[in-house]
Amino acid sequence: MKKVNILILLIGGVLLSACTSWLDVTPEDTVEEEDLFKESTGFHNALNGVYQQMASTSLYGRELTYGLLDAMGQVYQLYGENYHYGAGIKSYHYYYQGTRFAYDANDDIKRAIESIWSKGYNTIANCNNIIRNIDALKTGDFRGGEAERQMIKGEALAARAWMHFDLLRLFAPALVANPAGIYIPYVTDFPYYGGQSALSVLETLEKIEADLLLAKDMIMAYDTLNDANRRILGDQYRFRIHSFVSNTDDDSDIIPLPFYQYRGYRINAMAVTGMLARLYSYWGGEKLVEAAKNAQEVIDFEWTDGKKALFYTENGWDNRLDYDWKCSQDLIFCLSYPLLQEGYNEYALSTGNACLALAKYDEVWNYDLADGGDFRLKFIKTIDDWYTDHMPLKNIRPNSDKDLVSVIEDMVPMMRLSEMHFILAEYYASIGDFGQAANYLKEVRVGRNCLGDVDLGIVDMETFKARLLGEVRREFFQEGQTFFYYKKYGENLRKGMIPESFVLPKPDSENIN
Repeated sequence: MKKVNILILLIGGVLLSACTSWLDVTPEDTVEEEDLFKESTGFHNALNGVYQQMASTSLYGRELTYGLLDAMGQVYQLYGENYHYGAGIKSYHYYYQGTRFAYDANDDIKRAIESIWSKGYNTIANCNNIIRNIDALKTGDFRGGEAERQMIKGEALAARAWMHFDLLRLFAPALVANPAGIYIPYVTDFPYYGGQSALSVLETLEKIEADLLLAKDMIMAYDTLNDANRRILGDQYRFRIHSFVSNTDDDSDIIPLPFYQYRGYRINAMAVTGMLARLYSYWGGEKLVEAAKNAQEVIDFEWTDGKKALFYTENGWDNRLDYDWKCSQDLIFCLSYPLLQEGYNEYALSTGNACLALAKYDEVWNYDLADGGDFRLKFIKTIDDWYTDHMPLKNIRPNSDKDLVSVIEDMVPMMRLSEMHFILAEYYASIGDFGQAANYLKEVRVGRNCLGDVDLGIVDMETFKARLLGEVRREFFQEGQTFFYYKKYGENLRKGMIPESFVLPKPDSENIN
């Protein structure tokens, strides 16, 4: 009997303490495939295993958020850089080499890159296993019927597309560089025995688009099936468990098990739509029209009549941002990594080899139309040493006894509302409407408590890119997006950078099994 490599999640009917107990996993080296997929709970386990893999330290639990990718994005200062020797990444840590795009400098950075590649493709393999097997069960085998089956399949398709997209953005040039070669394979077979040809950047983007469009129909049908399903995408429901959803117009309710809730920790309807917006934005050109359309759809999504699911925290409501350092109300989708803060400890020590202190602080936070009232300043701690260093707090537990702290402490942000406003701003800039482009950037600034009447000085694409990238640096530090924005526009991140610096080398083994 064939055996497959897959992570298994044992789901209990009762949630324990933290909100993400639903993602506690028991890894197994091999599982009998016939046993795994003989009933619907096997698909629940396999799908949650995919999200657990995505949250691993090789991927979004570290390297593709606050780790290597943000080092490449010049988010952090190097030890001894800027003429002082306070906190910073020391030269013998591989993040230092990542900051300088020296991808072949030593075994540490080579191993990190290989792990991104292999873990990414292993996650894709587990998505393909779900897609391959799910149609074998009957509709009646799922408690939620056909809508549930389609939701599971849609999420697997979306996760497959998501992972391929980031592998493409890492291991291939952006379209702005006019790439002519072939770079990564788009793997849809399970099991995969190798030999699949790599594709061009454009061919890969087309494959991703096809998967996401199919996934969107499936996931949207589930999340808008009835009032209860739509309602659990609202702020007070998206990241918590609720035994019931009350006051629905159609008397619908949610199955009282963890798998059917926590939609914010999964690729939900807003997330798959936002992913299409992100894809089309990176694609550029005529696709920016579709990017704007999908971004607006996310912004307008209502969890109940007249109430949008996503919004910025207004006026620091109840001092929420003193402890909600993830800005969870405008998070569309996040992963759960229960060991996030424990694993981050070594990066928060000023004496450590890889102390993650923010680079270019004055340039980003005191100049470039920065605003002293910006709520995002709450997510930075100033440390006085010989010189002043600035430590990000997003992955450190707030000193607070608020109940919400236990909800947010393991969140790994993957997509948020501000990105949708940036995408709309980009679209309007592309058609020469720089006033409207500025308005969408101001939506984010005002949402972060900056003054709304500041003239951003956007008169052409160059000034637009400067204002956009300034907001990106303030908005997405430690979330792994800065590097990709600069890459999309072909803008150098540091002096002496060459176009090849934007492309990670494929591992020697190219192991994707």
